[in-house]
Amino acid sequence: MNSQAMAPVQITQNPEGYRYSVEPFLLADWVRPAGESRILDIGTGCGIIPLLLMSRQADLEITAVEIQNSLVQRAVDNVAANGWSGGIRVLAGDYPVLARDWEPGTFDWILSNPPYRKVNSGKINRCREKALARHELALTLETLVKASAPLLKPGGKIALAYPFYRLREVIEQLRRHELNPTRIARVTGHQAVAPKICLVEAVRGAGPENPSEHTLTIYHPDGRYTQTMQDIYASFNYPERSHRLR
Repeated sequence: MNSQAMAPVQITQNPEGYRYSVEPFLLADWVRPAGESRILDIGTGCGIIPLLLMSRQADLEITAVEIQNSLVQRAVDNVAANGWSGGIRVLAGDYPVLARDWEPGTFDWILSNPPYRKVNSGKINRCREKALARHELALTLETLVKASAPLLKPGGKIALAYPFYRLREVIEQLRRHELNPTRIARVTGHQAVAPKICLVEAVRGAGPENPSEHTLTIYHPDGRYTQTMQDIYASFNYPERSHRLR
């Protein structure tokens, strides 16, 4: 569906709580699901990734999981405000617990821009909503991958956003659970600095011996968005922009 024919997406956030950054836009743009794919979004927050995906492809069937009740209600409200309650189902709860109730091979895609800082890495925010969204207080990388692997159909894919310094760990966990990396994007703020974020895609089943890799740069030296980043934002029917990496 042509997103330009639809009304702009409406997304509200808690002004005092956790607010999305650039990563949801990068991840939602990076995956290209087939029509009518069944997608699971883990740690949906305000529902931004499902909403962005539906703005480009309204025939998807998306399940969005969130552990924080305040964010669950906000995601439900955002989905309803955009008229997509029939295509996006928001579930409240702890993902590994919810995962036990799904049949193996339920999903074509599993996506997550999870809380990706280890508990002993950096200061934990005093705001509980921000802390749970940023640090692995409720969901670790290992637990996320272990719970997700059996839920993918054979040939199904998982796509994750993590700090670049955890890339090796992400790949190790995926392979440990028979999910083979197919693509890696190294995300850097500026061309002259080291990558800050990595996007990793893996497939359930046989994959390439070495995943394809590329670098995605967000800004020019003068602070303007690169053409790549402009194209990513323009691909969604959503006028707001985030100017920070988490």
